[in-house]
Amino acid sequence: MRKALFLFFLCAYGTFCQAVPAPDTQEIYEQAKKHLIQLIRIDTSQPEPNETAAVRYIYKELNKHHIDWDFLSPRKGSANLLARIKGSDPQEKPLLLISHLDTQPAGEGWTYPPFKATLEDGRIYGLGSTDAKNYTAMHLALFTYIKDSGLTPKRDILFLVTSGEEAGSTTGLKWLGETQWDKINAGYALNEGGGIIQDEPQGTTLIFAEAGTKMYMDVKITASGEAAHSSVPVPNNAVYRLSQALARLPQFNPSARLTPATLEFFRRIAPLQDEDGQTTIRLLLSDNPKDQQMAADIMAKDPFLRTQLKDTINPVNLSSGTDTGAAAAEASAVINVRLLPGTNPDAFFEELRAFLGHEDYLSLEILERPQLPFPVPMDGTDRLFDAIAQTAAQMWPGAVTVAGMSPASGDGEYLRRLGVITYGLGPAMNSQGPASSPHTPDEYISENDYKEQIAFFTAVVYNFALGQSEPLTIEQLPLPAAETTIQKAN
Repeated sequence: MRKALFLFFLCAYGTFCQAVPAPDTQEIYEQAKKHLIQLIRIDTSQPEPNETAAVRYIYKELNKHHIDWDFLSPRKGSANLLARIKGSDPQEKPLLLISHLDTQPAGEGWTYPPFKATLEDGRIYGLGSTDAKNYTAMHLALFTYIKDSGLTPKRDILFLVTSGEEAGSTTGLKWLGETQWDKINAGYALNEGGGIIQDEPQGTTLIFAEAGTKMYMDVKITASGEAAHSSVPVPNNAVYRLSQALARLPQFNPSARLTPATLEFFRRIAPLQDEDGQTTIRLLLSDNPKDQQMAADIMAKDPFLRTQLKDTINPVNLSSGTDTGAAAAEASAVINVRLLPGTNPDAFFEELRAFLGHEDYLSLEILERPQLPFPVPMDGTDRLFDAIAQTAAQMWPGAVTVAGMSPASGDGEYLRRLGVITYGLGPAMNSQGPASSPHTPDEYISENDYKEQIAFFTAVVYNFALGQSEPLTIEQLPLPAAETTIQKAN
C-alpha cells in the first residue's frame, strides 16, 4: 500500500483563501478504468480510424456532467473534440489536457483480442491501452471530476482529443493549429510521453517529463536486380541485394552528440547511478572528445540511452513483387530514422548513403523529412515544470524530476511550434516490458501503474490549475482528512 498525501488551497479575490478538498483519486481511477475499457472496444486504428464513434462516447459522458463541447472536424470520419472549464483569472494562461484518439493498426501476433479490453493478472490488455487511450480516459475522468466538484480553477482547463496523430496529425492538431487555434489558445499542455521510473532496491524515483522529441524521417532503400521466372535462380536477385544492404545496417554507428536537453538529463540522473554508472556519466560529460565517445558507445548498448545519445535507424517495412511465379526487378525497405534535434537531415542521409556504398543497383530517397526549424525542447525553467517537480517531491520524498527527450514523436512537437509549454507525463516505465510497449502485440497497462499515473497526474493538475500551498511534509499534513490512499490491485 502506498500513500500519497495532498493538501491544496485555492486563493481567490486576492485576500480570501478557500481550502480545496483533496481529490478522490480512487474514484477518478475507477471512472478512468471504465472509460478505458469502453474506448478500447471502439476500433480507432489506422488507416481508417472510427474516431467519430469515440468522440460520440466522450461527448455523451460530458453531457451527463453538463459540460459544453465543440466538435471539430476537417473531413468526414475525422473527429476532434474540445471542452473547457472556465477559470477565475483570465490573466492565467489555460492548461490543455490533450490526447489522441487513433491507434496504430493491430497487426499480427495478438493473443488477446485487441478491441476487447481483457482484464487479467492485474493488467488491462487492448490496443491503445498505453498509446493513448489511457490518457484520454484519465483526462476525461479528471475533467468531469473537477467539474462535479464545483471548484473554480484559477486558470481555464481545456480537454482536447485529437484525430490522426499516428498518421502525422494532418486531421488533428496540425489542422487545429492552422485553422482553429483561436478556440484553444493554450499556454501550457500535458500530453502523452515520459513516465515514472522507480528503482526499488535503491528506493529512488525519477520522473521523466517529456520536454522534447527527436526528429522523424523515413528513408526508402531500393535494390534493383534481374527479373526472372521463379524457377530460374539468378545471383543478382533484387531481394538478395536488398538483404545484403540491410544486414550491414546494425554496424551503422553515427557519432554521439549531447544536446543541451540530454546534457542536463545525464547531469540530473548521475547521482542516482551506482559507482560504475557515475564514472561513465562523468566521462560522457567531460571535455575530452575521446572519453565522451567511449562512454557514449558503452551507454548506447542500452536501447533507451542510445536514443538519447545518437541518431538511430530501424527497418520497418519490406516490399517486393507479389507474384510467386517471378523474381521481381526491385525490392525495397523503409527505414525509420529518428534524429537528434540539431542534426542536419541531408547530411545524415548522405552519411547513410556513403555507409551503404554507391553500388549502381542501390538507390536511396527521403520519403518524409523533418520540418525545420525544429521546436526547441522545454528547459524545465517554467511554472508547469515547477509544479511537476514539486508534486513529485510530495509524493515520493527525494524524487528527481528531469525534463527529458522522447525518442518518439507526436503532438507535442506541434504544440511547441505553437509556443505552448508542453510536457508529457506517463505511467511507470521500468515495469513496461516488450509485451506492453505501444505499437506491439498484446499492449497492456498494469492497473497498479495506471492508479499511480492517475494519482500523480491529478496532483499535478490540482497543483498547477487549482492552486496549492507551499509543499508540506507528511508530518504537517492533517490526517485523515487530507489522506488519499492508493491501494495496489491484487
